[in-house]
Amino acid sequence: MTNTYENAKAIGYADLLEKIKAAGLEDYGLCREALADKIYAACAKEGDAYVHAGLNNADIDGALLALLKDSPDQVLSGIAVAGMLVGAAAKFLYLPEWEKELTEEIRPKAEEYKIVVVNDIINVRESEGDLLLHLAAAKDLADLVDGTYEAGHYVVLAGEAPKKVAPETKVTDLVSAEGAKAYYLGYQYYTPEEAASLTAADATNGVIRVLTEKDCIVAETAKILLKDRAASCGRCVFCREGLIQLEYMQKEITQARGKSNFADLTKEIGEAMCYNTLCTVGQVSAKIALSAFEKFGGEFDAHIKKNKCPAGVCGAFVHIYIDPNACTGCCECADVCPKDCIEGKSKFIHMIDEFECDKCGKCIEACGDEAIILTSGKLPKLPSRLTKVGKFKKH
Repeated sequence: MTNTYENAKAIGYADLLEKIKAAGLEDYGLCREALADKIYAACAKEGDAYVHAGLNNADIDGALLALLKDSPDQVLSGIAVAGMLVGAAAKFLYLPEWEKELTEEIRPKAEEYKIVVVNDIINVRESEGDLLLHLAAAKDLADLVDGTYEAGHYVVLAGEAPKKVAPETKVTDLVSAEGAKAYYLGYQYYTPEEAASLTAADATNGVIRVLTEKDCIVAETAKILLKDRAASCGRCVFCREGLIQLEYMQKEITQARGKSNFADLTKEIGEAMCYNTLCTVGQVSAKIALSAFEKFGGEFDAHIKKNKCPAGVCGAFVHIYIDPNACTGCCECADVCPKDCIEGKSKFIHMIDEFECDKCGKCIEACGDEAIILTSGKLPKLPSRLTKVGKFKKH
């Protein structure tokens, strides 16, 4: 255990709270509020108070877990100091279900601070009146006690380690706007025009991501909603059932089974989720689908009405075929195909079984003759049986 906890006791309750207020320390993420106010509120609770520390429940990216991985003692001592300030009967650290390895790694050290580590999300209903503390705020609190605190907002860019920047820093000063189609931050999408007025503080989970024309908004939204479903505890009916419906509709669209009423259904379900669920999973996860339909409706229309994925990502809208006039029968594509769906032999034009093909693209990379084509258009006339190289005729 570090000296942070002892330093906090030496400063004293009243002086430390004044120090927190003077520094303008706030909790982090979606529940941004003056930390001193949250501590006062927990102290006023009737009966035992507890500290529940973790990420926001809606944070499926988990980028700020890097703070715990890189500075475990600072985060844990911050939780311990918070527990001291509210007179906590117990302190809990919540880690995502997918972080089992981190849980086992951090548990022995957490026990030194008398912190219980749990793989779960925070039950907001049961923890009402307790101190809910973000991991980043816990680290800030420990840094403040140690005299190393620097004001700022954590951001995570393109897989880099979290770094602090001034909250008012423009997003466009942090990431390149070149080729940007959309920006993903704060659990929703923004257009490039909107991004011009966004700041680092709008990235409530720290993540700032730029999507280009090579990224499919529909496919990305489907992936995010699937992760949200895994994060949901299922206690709120609107969250549980709403996420099932939202993810289902996005997936159907990517598989060329989208319907024209999906936009209206998404709006109806998404807005209900925002106001009828207890924690941030339901309140926030719907915004990704709502913002996708609202701001990038043209991309959905292309999938549903024009039977086309503008980014060429969704496999249901693209085809891979072997150009019979370019194939040399080298067998390189068949050798790398993980689905074993390429038929052919040496000196014969190869053929792809499109029903089995998952369009992974490995065959395209392996073909030195550039004979394998990815297209969203119509397929040309192709051989229906194995044909010797140079012997195929279109008519």
